[in-house]
This record gives sequence, structure tokens and C-alpha cells, in this order.
Amino acid sequence: MEVMRAIESADALCPNHYTIEEKLMWCDEVTAEIRRSVIKVYDMIQTEIDNHGELLLPDDFPFERIETVYVGNQRMDKQDFRSFIDKTESGISYSQPKKLKIVYLKMPEKIRYPDIRGEFNTGGDTIEIELAPFREGDKIEIAALDDLKSEPDWDNAESAYVVEVQLDKIILNSDAAPPQTAAKLAIRRVIDDLTEIDEAPYDGMYIEYILAKMAMYQHDYVGYNAHMTQYNCLFENMRREYKTRSPLTTLACFRNFSIV
Repeated sequence: MEVMRAIESADALCPNHYTIEEKLMWCDEVTAEIRRSVIKVYDMIQTEIDNHGELLLPDDFPFERIETVYVGNQRMDKQDFRSFIDKTESGISYSQPKKLKIVYLKMPEKIRYPDIRGEFNTGGDTIEIELAPFREGDKIEIAALDDLKSEPDWDNAESAYVVEVQLDKIILNSDAAPPQTAAKLAIRRVIDDLTEIDEAPYDGMYIEYILAKMAMYQHDYVGYNAHMTQYNCLFENMRREYKTRSPLTTLACFRNFSIV
């Protein structure tokens, strides 16, 4: 199911005043919980403990997402690794940085919803935008505006795909932006993301969670409990079925590979 269909279904069941940004944030919460608890996706990075005994990790990389660490050919579980780090923080220094490979739980990217307004120079298949918030492959909608404060007519907007992003412009796959100087435009990314579980009835978790969040913020705790009960039931059934069907029940372990 497309995420926007889940939002539209929730809106049809319970008309509301909440913004699309808020509902996308709630959908991100469901996706993150599925990836954290059920569909675990792992990746690997190489890093080091420097000669001052400090572990170097990327920004916004919480230690809790680390699953396994390899020091040379030695595999260390998280509990052992915590002890290993404790020892490095006790004043031990290294003449050379100690190389590590870290297997970590990879979390999903949040749904992007760039929606910008302004005056742009256009050239048919190009729109001049400094540091555009779009990416190659994004489908975008382009709506002409009489005034930058007016509401865009998205029903009659032009659509195109972004084929290239440069520092000062984006290049489209069609002439969706007629040549013009300082054209008043509203441009947004079309949200075509799928739910993490694109399979009935489990994709209905997104609808139930959105309805639960709306009920909670409206202080309808009876409704909140009803929707969260349904959400939890779907989540638990999905978890059990996925565990049964998954070919892997534990994190794959790598043995005797070189750090070089």
C-alpha cells in the first residue's frame, strides 16, 4: 500500500485537521518499529579507535544500534564490546589507531516531503533552484501561482521526474516548466513511498496507528485504546508470520575475514 493511501483511508474514516507532515511522521514511527523489531536490516562500516582510545562513529549513530564488532579476525558481541570500550576509556592509548568493522542495525530513512514556493527561472526541462531539496528519480508537481501566498492548484499542476540535480538547478525528463524569468511556482515531491509491509492485512497497521494518534490528541482515550489494540494485534500476527517465513532467525555471523 502506498503511504498516501493509508493516510487517505484514515482521513476518510475520521475527518481531521492534522497536517500531512504530522501524518507522515506517524507513518515513519510505524516503519521504524517494524524495522527495529521485525524486519531487521543490517549494514557494515569500518571505523577505528584512535590513538587516544576514542571510538570514532558517524554523527547521529547511536551505540545501541551496534550489533557485532570485528577487531582484526576476532568477533565481539555487544556485551563484550562494551567491556572493550570501557578498557579503552581507562587511559590506554595506542601507537596506531585500531581498525574495527561494525555491523549495525540500519534504520529506514524518513519520508521526504519537500514543498517549496518562490520565484524561479525556468527553461522548459530545467528549473533554477539553489541547493534543491529534491533527488534524482523524484516525481515532482509544479503549480503556477498568481501570488506566493496563494494556495496552489495541485489538481492542474504539471508533473515530471527529476533526472539530474545540480548545485543551482534541477533537470527534468520533460518540458514541464515553460521558459520564464522569475516564475512564481509551488513545487513539491509526489509521495509514492510504500508502507514497510506492503501486504494485507498488515499494511492496515498504518491506518490504525494514524487513527490512534488522532484519537489520543483529541483526548478520545476509548478510541485510542481501540485502535492501538487493533494495531498491536496486527503487529504481533505479522511478527509471528514473518519469523516463521524468514530464512534467517539470527544475525548472520562472519568468521575469519580480514580487517585489511
